Amino acid sequence: MLIRCLIIAALLGIAHGSAYAEAPACPQVLGKIAPPVVSHPTGKTHLLCYRAYAVLFSEQTRTAIWSAERLSAANLLAARSVPRDSDFFEEPQLPASKRARLSDYGHGTGYDRGHLAPSGDFADAAAQADSFSLANVVPQRRESNRLLWSHIETATRRLVRSQGEAWVVTGPIFEADHPTLLNGRIAIPQYLWKAIYLPGTGAAAYIARNDATLKYTVVSVARLAELTGVEAFPNLTKRQRQSPIALPGPVPHPGEKTGRLVSEAELMASAIDTPGATSLNQLQDRLRAALLRAIASN
Repeated sequence: MLIRCLIIAALLGIAHGSAYAEAPACPQVLGKIAPPVVSHPTGKTHLLCYRAYAVLFSEQTRTAIWSAERLSAANLLAARSVPRDSDFFEEPQLPASKRARLSDYGHGTGYDRGHLAPSGDFADAAAQADSFSLANVVPQRRESNRLLWSHIETATRRLVRSQGEAWVVTGPIFEADHPTLLNGRIAIPQYLWKAIYLPGTGAAAYIARNDATLKYTVVSVARLAELTGVEAFPNLTKRQRQSPIALPGPVPHPGEKTGRLVSEAELMASAIDTPGATSLNQLQDRLRAALLRAIASN
């Protein structure tokens, strides 16, 4: 069950709306839309404003809690002509000891540096370069990043081009009790979610597994908040939050399998495979063993 998973808010205890309301709400991105609100807070977070998206970053997971963007049909059309030639970089706005490192995502891990706000959404080279900050990245299974999640991103862009405008908020969901870690430092999501608000129409959210199964579901943003602790669009009406709009199915690339829409229960029915990862318990066991060896050698 997704209830057993901890989206960053519950796991980390993130700053509640009042705790980061004093920070700039990234008006160039959010406009009149209120920033997402995270419940059950404690812990250290950073609100980062970029040219075309905003991130709430957690020092504990060393990932974003959410990444928000305002998309328009015109900007998405312009983005098609921008070459994708940017490089990932460590986020200089974050403390060096708390941010993700390039070395965390080494070869052979089985994980990609998965964008939350994808570079293909942005209309100029500078905005696309911003999206390669590791603050906007999570460890994502290659099969997920390059297949289902890419297909969901394509479906989202098609939807916005047909509707004209949307606000999109994307985030990770972690295992509740003992999140697995990449390189002993970066929490690996069990699931990813993408909430979409179409002005004048309503909102809904995709939730997808971070594995090779190609399974996803669609829920209301009210249900998303119950499951994750994140109110993606806090200033929507109760009816808008509780009544999900229809979201298009993932759009596969030629020759690729498409995702399979399943119920929430089926999506959560089995464990997520996290190869090569280290759970928090395993990490603690290794540190304890190393300490005992050091004591015995003295």
